[in-house]
Amino acid sequence: MSDNNPRSADRKFALFAPVVIGLAAVAVLVWLLIRQTPPTPAPPEPIPVVAAPPAAPAPQKTATRGDLIAAAATAANAYAAGTADGGGRDLVGRRFRMRLMFGCGGPTADPGSAQAYYQYDPAGPALRLVARPAIWTDLPLVRAAPTPKGTELVEGFWLPRPWLASEGCPSRRAIAPPATPTPAEAPTLGLAMLHAAQDSRVERRGERAYEHVVKLDAGDVDQARTFGLVLEGKVSGFADGAAIHCWSESAEHRPVCLYAVDIDRVAFEDARATVLADWPK
Repeated sequence: MSDNNPRSADRKFALFAPVVIGLAAVAVLVWLLIRQTPPTPAPPEPIPVVAAPPAAPAPQKTATRGDLIAAAATAANAYAAGTADGGGRDLVGRRFRMRLMFGCGGPTADPGSAQAYYQYDPAGPALRLVARPAIWTDLPLVRAAPTPKGTELVEGFWLPRPWLASEGCPSRRAIAPPATPTPAEAPTLGLAMLHAAQDSRVERRGERAYEHVVKLDAGDVDQARTFGLVLEGKVSGFADGAAIHCWSESAEHRPVCLYAVDIDRVAFEDARATVLADWPK
């Protein structure tokens, strides 16, 4: 009998060989495809959202004569009505600039207690300009107001004609004088500088007037000149945080009001706003 075993093994190998070769070919093909296929790109990194920087606060507008007069009217009304004592808190820290006109009636021979005036010197010829801060330390309003601890001296300037919001001289009207003239109204609104005991004495001007001489050409006799007293500074406020305090002798008297301020520049200007003399702090 013949042996069929070797022949069976050869036949099995012949049957499986194509399958193995095919699987190997498929594996090689898959491997080649994997190598040739570009990798899937990674998703882009998210762009970080950067918050916009906060907008810088708008600079505060410099307070004018009209602004201070309007706030003072509100404070005076509140004081008279008994609804508040002290006001204008939104003005604390704000810069102010105002031009107090003087000489609206021409030069003066006897200034008396005038705050600002000018005198004509024919021998020059020249004009002498003078501004004198008032000392208010003993005013009832100052004694009643909550001044900062250590305040030793209070001085300042009145705002002439606080019913007039504009900076110019008042209009002069030709009217018949009344049979019984009344005195001019006393000042009721001012800018007060509160000096502490440790503050520099140089800043105190109550006993040292601001003065300037304007030389004139020979034959210049114009008596209709006007000048401006320029005050610049910051509203500092009182110890209770109010910018202004008022006081009245009685319910039938108009309240007198004072702002607590730091004045850092005083100047004289002519009618065209040309600086004639300057005293910066």
